[in-house]
Amino acid sequence: MPPLGLHMTVARELAGDLRAPALDADRGAYYLGATTPDIRILTRWDRGRTHFFDLHCFDPQSGVHRLFEQEPGLRDGAALDAATAAFMAGYISHLVMDEEYITQIYRQYFGKGGVLGDELMADVMDRLLQLHLDRQEREDAQAVSEIRDALARTAVEVAVDFIAHDTLLEWRDRQIDVIGAAPHFEKMMSRQLHAAGIEGEEEIATFMEQHADELLRGTIERVGEERIREYLSGAKAKAREAMREYLS
Repeated sequence: MPPLGLHMTVARELAGDLRAPALDADRGAYYLGATTPDIRILTRWDRGRTHFFDLHCFDPQSGVHRLFEQEPGLRDGAALDAATAAFMAGYISHLVMDEEYITQIYRQYFGKGGVLGDELMADVMDRLLQLHLDRQEREDAQAVSEIRDALARTAVEVAVDFIAHDTLLEWRDRQIDVIGAAPHFEKMMSRQLHAAGIEGEEEIATFMEQHADELLRGTIERVGEERIREYLSGAKAKAREAMREYLS
């Protein structure tokens, strides 16, 4: 799924499009919300607990719909305090971006039955593509700096009962590090590389140095640059509309 840095930079772009007062009231809470479905990295919870999406179900799903079924008190963004509304708008953006990636990219190209799904390196190619998109978005140094500063300023004073406040504060501190440091691609790809039989720090480093760029170019060629652009533009449009509806 899209890496955390990509979720934050996309959230910044969407906030600029929407110009919603709630988002500007606490941009740090908003950016944190855009990463928080992945808080399971910290808590070790099951993915479904924070994404409200069953990866094993191929019927149409909406994580946003399931979220508000479970947390009806958060359904009306206009009725919440600004920080909580901003946080939840960011949360919505993450759910939509992930779901669109799963249905439009992963399942069609890298998952079982996808165009590249039967290849040994399919999960490695998928992760390389995700990190490539993240790296592209991080090229805007001003945007990255703005996001980091906003995260550092927020006190995370949000009324979200399904995640403890202390846990959110710890997660915020981690996201300051995530957006403020260059991605460590070897570490971020270790699970996929291990699954492909590439293990050990030296072997992983050698693979990344000698083969990663070539494999990424081949992945982009086979998926298609136009298809990747369509995913990004379509996912952003859906997230933007879901956020607009939530905040209105």
